[in-house]
Amino acid sequence: MKRWRSHTLFLRPPTAQAGHEAALAEWAQWCAQNAGSRCELALSSHWVIPCAGAPAQALAQWAHYMELSEATIDQSWVLRSVVAPDLSCIAPRALVEGLMQAARLHAVKLEWVGPWWAWAVQACWQAPPDASTQTLQAFEPGMSTSFKAEIGERGQRTLVQAWTQAHEEGQEPSEATLDSEGGVRIEAGVPADSVLVEWTRPETPRWKAHWAEALDFVGPRVRVAMGSWALLVGALAASMAVAEQAQTLATAQDDVQTTLRRLERAQHQKALALAAPRAASSPHATDPALTPAALKQAARVSQLLAYPWPAVIGRLEQAAQQERAVLMGFSLDINSLGGGKLDALPPARLQAALPDDAAALRWVAAHGEGAQLVGRDALATPFDTVQGHYALRAEASWAAGAGP
Repeated sequence: MKRWRSHTLFLRPPTAQAGHEAALAEWAQWCAQNAGSRCELALSSHWVIPCAGAPAQALAQWAHYMELSEATIDQSWVLRSVVAPDLSCIAPRALVEGLMQAARLHAVKLEWVGPWWAWAVQACWQAPPDASTQTLQAFEPGMSTSFKAEIGERGQRTLVQAWTQAHEEGQEPSEATLDSEGGVRIEAGVPADSVLVEWTRPETPRWKAHWAEALDFVGPRVRVAMGSWALLVGALAASMAVAEQAQTLATAQDDVQTTLRRLERAQHQKALALAAPRAASSPHATDPALTPAALKQAARVSQLLAYPWPAVIGRLEQAAQQERAVLMGFSLDINSLGGGKLDALPPARLQAALPDDAAALRWVAAHGEGAQLVGRDALATPFDTVQGHYALRAEASWAAGAGP
């Protein structure tokens, strides 16, 4: 199978009561068989919970109707939202991270992971509405997802309801919403006994598919505008011209410095010849002994050069990656090297952004014995990444080089 080929797959649980472990096993097997491929992964509605409204409104509804607090969603779910019309969706974080881990292991590029109906819903709602309300239902074996929108005077849609409903395979949901005016039905078209299957989504250019892009659970992605290529070419040409001039100047500077060093060396040799006693010209003369201050300075320089800098930096990055920490600051007191015991470890201070207090304590403990949590406070500007929501800044002290 050719690696450049892009695949589109549909992932669903083997049964309505099954978790995501079986689906992850199927996905890992597919990745092993298609290492190096590119893939778009459409998720079944069994794992996606939609809610009409912006994230703040959706969080309130999930807390009220499903007893999912904001802290629980932040820790165990991945939240994505889209505007115009407003829609928020969550998917299990364990499922999303498991998909990404298997893809990384086999060099599979996940180009998109999101609700299977995202492309079709946007394609249907791009057409001008012909009623005051519009209902859309997306069916797959054992599950349906419904959307109800109101149409304004100027034709703009406002999503007022979004919900999923389980049903017996081969049977329709209990609510006959498609009988109303403006009803649209979408079929996933996947076998009921499938877990991971090749799938065909609606052909929509990515630059038009803002729903699918916004509901990408492994995104967001940075899309390059077409006009930026012209700017890139112009900047590249300018930088090449500047680089050529810089190279010419650097060559001239090297020639001047070489001549200067040659003259300084000749001057130094002349001064030594004039100042040295005649007895020093004997071939048996020995070099003078180094002073204690010079020996101490040489020992300090040797210790600074021999310090295991790569191992210390590698351990910092490993601890940060293990606990999903974002490093914000690192300072090391190198003045303590060479000033006491030769095997003394220099003190270091670390700052990192973390999701919560538990992650902060685990991050400090990952640096080994002697690491201490110095302080913690809320970030002035919290931020979100693929790893989750970051609202806490923690500061720790650590004897750099101490093992875990």
